[in-house]
Amino acid sequence: MTGIIFLGALAAAIAVFELCDGLLLANQSRPGRLQGLAAGPDDPEYPAGRTSAWTAVLVLLLPGRFGPGKPGGGRDVVDLLRRAGYPYATTGEFYAAAIRIFSVFLLLAGVSAGVVMAAGAGLWTAVGAAGILILLGLRWPHARLRGAVRRRAAAFKNSTLTGLALLNALLSAGVSVQESLRRCAGIGGPFPNLLGLLVAQMEVAPFNRAMEVVEAHIPDPGDVEAGLFLRAVRDFYNHNRPLQPSVQGLQAAVRREMVEATEARAALVRQRSGLFGVLAVLGLVITIIAPFAGVFT
Repeated sequence: MTGIIFLGALAAAIAVFELCDGLLLANQSRPGRLQGLAAGPDDPEYPAGRTSAWTAVLVLLLPGRFGPGKPGGGRDVVDLLRRAGYPYATTGEFYAAAIRIFSVFLLLAGVSAGVVMAAGAGLWTAVGAAGILILLGLRWPHARLRGAVRRRAAAFKNSTLTGLALLNALLSAGVSVQESLRRCAGIGGPFPNLLGLLVAQMEVAPFNRAMEVVEAHIPDPGDVEAGLFLRAVRDFYNHNRPLQPSVQGLQAAVRREMVEATEARAALVRQRSGLFGVLAVLGLVITIIAPFAGVFT
């Protein structure tokens, strides 16, 4: 009990400090102030951005969860952001969102612990309920980012067939490879967007460097069709091998894979519907026989 009271007092002290500090900064940054009029972003006297005390405490206690922790420590987050299609513009925005989410879960943990204690469930029950919410708050931002990666990987797979079909049609019509890639990028979708990224990178960087950037943005690094397509593009630009036969073969392979996946889902739906029908009939029979069960006994 004493520990809970101490943590509550500490949280209240931090909240009061943050409120007073925020009001003071807002008062200092009013436009009518001489400092606000004279200083600018390039002025040495311009007040630099600061980190709140709560953020600093979280980064100090859990640097691997709310900050890079050490130079290069945020590479996993950067990789997830690339593969997810940048739901957050920067890693700093992601960490800020992670701190907000954890703060909400921490508040819920405190409220739930108080409710459990008020209900007389005991100290350890309250600690367990609060601990579960705190653990969820720690894991939720990264889990949501990984979920965005999985959703983008599924959308990437679904848009691959459309992109390959259009690319094959353009190449068959005699359009150049780079122009075909640029036109495919205009139809929208994760796979066409990847083609647009390739075209944009080739205009500002060497081809091999552009390919490295594109490969880093594939949602699923184990996507066989995407890997084969990028290899075919690399062979075309580096070894002058024709691209259209590879595109035709990949288009057929992706179509076959999608048909097989659709048939598998349809078989699963038929299996479940048959099971639900059997259970419904069984429930109906039991409902009819149940009123007469006492007569036979």
